[in-house]
Amino acid sequence: MYILYWAEGTASFGPQSVLEESNIDHKIVKIDTTKVEHLNPDYLAINPLGKVPSLVLPDGQVIYETAAIMLYLADTYRLDDLAPPIDHPLRGLFYRSLFGLSNGIQNDYKRYYYPNRFSAEVAYAPAIKTQAQRDLIAGWRLVDDHLAGGGPYHLGDRFSLLDIYLVMLATWYQPIDDLFEECPAVRRCFDLVAARPAIKRCLAQQTQLSIGAS
Repeated sequence: MYILYWAEGTASFGPQSVLEESNIDHKIVKIDTTKVEHLNPDYLAINPLGKVPSLVLPDGQVIYETAAIMLYLADTYRLDDLAPPIDHPLRGLFYRSLFGLSNGIQNDYKRYYYPNRFSAEVAYAPAIKTQAQRDLIAGWRLVDDHLAGGGPYHLGDRFSLLDIYLVMLATWYQPIDDLFEECPAVRRCFDLVAARPAIKRCLAQQTQLSIGAS
């Protein structure tokens, strides 16, 4: 059985959704980041970065980094419905989109919500946050252009874990209606994915914005 260390409002949503969508046997261990449980010695022994989520494999190995966990599960279980096979023509676009979301938009959120982490000078935090907001809008517009031209999903008519990642990141935009007004194709993709039973269950647990422990 897999053990997913999970925290409300974090990128735990991504791996949890893959596990739920694919009916992979797993157990969830909740970490309360508001009580700084992710920095407890017991958890740091699992993930020395003190970040959530972490996935403990049946053999005891630990994987962290959200995109890595999701890709590992898709490849290990050959979840072709969530990730095109390694030799599929869409695999290149899949990689581009996955790492664009994780290395681009996800990191922009971190700079926006936690600008103090990106400079030793406290006075620079407001400028960092302002630029992060600009980068977020620009990043989402690129995603929206892609979906508008070839959607409704990242891979055209084919739903994948990329669209789960989109839903996760969209929930971090506050207020989310501002994002949807700016990016209607993002909203269409979000609505399609959010209507899936497994995703709906996972979203119901994400009621609190506590980004950054991922």
